[in-house]
Amino acid sequence: MDLNKLDIFRLTNSKMGWLSERQTVLAQNIANADTPGYKAKDLKAPDFSSMLNTTRDVPVAKTSEGHLMGTIKRADFRTIQEKSRDIYEMNPNENGVIMEEQLIKVNDSNMNYKLVANIYKKNLSMFKIALGVNR
Repeated sequence: MDLNKLDIFRLTNSKMGWLSERQTVLAQNIANADTPGYKAKDLKAPDFSSMLNTTRDVPVAKTSEGHLMGTIKRADFRTIQEKSRDIYEMNPNENGVIMEEQLIKVNDSNMNYKLVANIYKKNLSMFKIALGVNR
């Protein structure tokens, strides 16, 4: 069975691949921190929210009179992403790499990778349990 045909595995693989590539770009930025005229680069994030919107929603079924249908709409849980502020700082050699900013991005990518890898691992574990396969 190809797990990439399942939405959760396709999305986690895509996110982990992007985070790995971003880590490489950020490492290049840090390596060129003293290169005169070098400008920091970053990968443009794919629109993961649109990928999520292409997944199939499973409707909640009320199978018993005792079940509650819920009163909160799904759209009420959407978050608004805060815009990052511009940092105007330049090294003496006119280099655009700000080490603190790069290290924050590296740490953010690292935490997100661990989170997505854990989601992948937990879902794979649930599939193995459902199939009766030894872990």
